[in-house]
Amino acid sequence: MPRPKFGELVEVQVPVDLLVNGALCAETLQLSEGQVVEFSATPPPGATLALWAGAELLEPFLRPGEATWRWRWQAPRAAGAYPLRLRGIWPDGRVEEQCYRLRVVPGKLDQERYAALCADLQRLGRALVTALSGGVEPLAPQSAVSPWSTDPAEEFHRLFGAEFDRFTAAVERLAARPPDRLRPVVRQVRLGQLRSAAGLRAVRPERDTALISASLAGYDSYEARLLRGLLDDLARRLEILTAAVDLPVALAERAAAVRARLRALCDQPFLAGVPPLDGYRGPTPRLLRDPDYRLVHRFWRLARRRGEVRWEETPLSVPLADLPRLYERWCVARVALTLLEWPGHTLISQTLLATGDDEARLGLPEGESLVVLARPDSSQLRLRYHPRYRPFAETGQTSAPGIGSLDRHTRVPDLGLEIWRPGAAPRLLALDAKYRLDAAGGVPAEALAEAYSYLGSLGAPDGARAALGVALLYPGTGAPESYLSGVAALPLLPGENTALAVWLAEFFSSET
Repeated sequence: MPRPKFGELVEVQVPVDLLVNGALCAETLQLSEGQVVEFSATPPPGATLALWAGAELLEPFLRPGEATWRWRWQAPRAAGAYPLRLRGIWPDGRVEEQCYRLRVVPGKLDQERYAALCADLQRLGRALVTALSGGVEPLAPQSAVSPWSTDPAEEFHRLFGAEFDRFTAAVERLAARPPDRLRPVVRQVRLGQLRSAAGLRAVRPERDTALISASLAGYDSYEARLLRGLLDDLARRLEILTAAVDLPVALAERAAAVRARLRALCDQPFLAGVPPLDGYRGPTPRLLRDPDYRLVHRFWRLARRRGEVRWEETPLSVPLADLPRLYERWCVARVALTLLEWPGHTLISQTLLATGDDEARLGLPEGESLVVLARPDSSQLRLRYHPRYRPFAETGQTSAPGIGSLDRHTRVPDLGLEIWRPGAAPRLLALDAKYRLDAAGGVPAEALAEAYSYLGSLGAPDGARAALGVALLYPGTGAPESYLSGVAALPLLPGENTALAVWLAEFFSSET
C-alpha cells in the first residue's frame, strides 16, 4: 500500500470521539443560543487535533497530566445548524476528519418573547384597523371599541343581525330552485325492460336481471356541503352565545326566531342527507357566479372571522429561528400605531390596510409611506419601512428637497420618520430594531456605531444633515438612554412602549 502524501485526507480508521460537556457529540441534539460548552477529544498516540466550529478554528488547551484536548465555544446568538469539523494529523502525513452538526435553538426567554410578539401583533392589528378606518377624521385613541370585540352580545349582533337575514333569504331562494348534480350509480333492472345494451355490466340468469350504469340527479355537492356546515356551525354558536349572556327581552325573542329559522333551513329537502364540508378548498365557479350562493359564501367568510386580523405574509409567518425579523416587524407596527394615536394628528393616506367585502388585511410594504399624517403646524409625518436613502451623486438630485446619503453608500434604516414642512428641507428621525443585547442587557457597541452612521450620513442635497435623531429599539427592560449626540437606546417590548412615546414627544415638541 503506497504511503499517503503529507496532508492527504484518508478514510478514518481510528475514530476519535468528540464530546460536548462530557456527552457524545453525535447524541447531543441541540444547544441554546449563547450557551458556553466545552468540546473534548482524546487523540490516538502521536496524533494532534484541530477543531473548527463553522469557519472558526478553535484554540485548544490541555490540562496537566491529561492526554485529552479541550476547546471552549460559545454558541452564536442566532438559531440554526452549525457544522463541526474535527481533524486528526499524524507525523507520517495521514489526516483524518470527522464532521458533526450541532443545532442551536432559541432559548426559553426567546420562545416566550416569540409567543408574546405573535399575540401582540393580533392586538396591534385590531388597533391599527380601528385607527386606519378613521380616514381623514381625527384618529381614535387605542381605548376605542375594536371592530372585533369579543363581547358575546356584540358577537350576536354581528352574526345574527341584518346580514343574517340576507343570508337566510338567499338560502330560501336556493331551496326553491335547488341546483342538482348528476352522479354515477349502478342500477339493477329486468332484462325485459332494457331498451339497449349500453351500460350493461353483468347478467344474472337466475334472476333474469342485469346491472347497468346510470346517472342520478342529487343535491350532494361541494357548495351544498359548505352550506350545511355553515348552518350547523351557526346553530351551535347561537346556543353558546345565548348561554353566555343574559339577553334583553327583544334580543331573546330575536334569538328564538333565529333558532326556528335555522331549524327550518336545516330541514330543507335539498340538504337532507348532505354531510358538512370536511375541508375548504376555495370558492368554486358556482360560489362566485350564482348570486345566491355568492351571498352564502360571503356569510360563510364572515362567520369564519374569529377576531383575528390577517397580515399579508409578514410578521406571523416568520419562524422562531428568525426572531430578530419578527421583532423588527412588530416594532414597525408598534411605531405606526403610536403615531396614529398621537393627539392632533390626522390621517391623510396609508398603505398598511387593505379591506375587502368581509376581511381586513394588513401589510408592511417596503419603501412606501405606511402612513402620512397631517400635524397642527401644517407639517406632515411620513413613516416609511426600509426606505432606501441613496447617494445624491447616484440619483442626480442637486436642488429639489429630499433626503439622501451624503457619502457613496446607500443607507437603509428599518424605519424613516420624515418630517416635511412647507418651504423647508425635510427632517428625519431614524429608528432601527436590534434584537441584540450586550452582557449588561443594553445595546451592543456595534449597534451604536450603526446609529451614528445614520446620524451623520443622511442629509439634504446641499450637504445639510437631515437626521434629528436615531433611536435603537431593543428587547430590554432597563432604563432608556438618550445621548447628547441625538442617538438613543429605547427598550421596547409588548406592553412597554413608554420610552418610545417619550422620545417622540421630545422631538415633536421641539419642532412645533
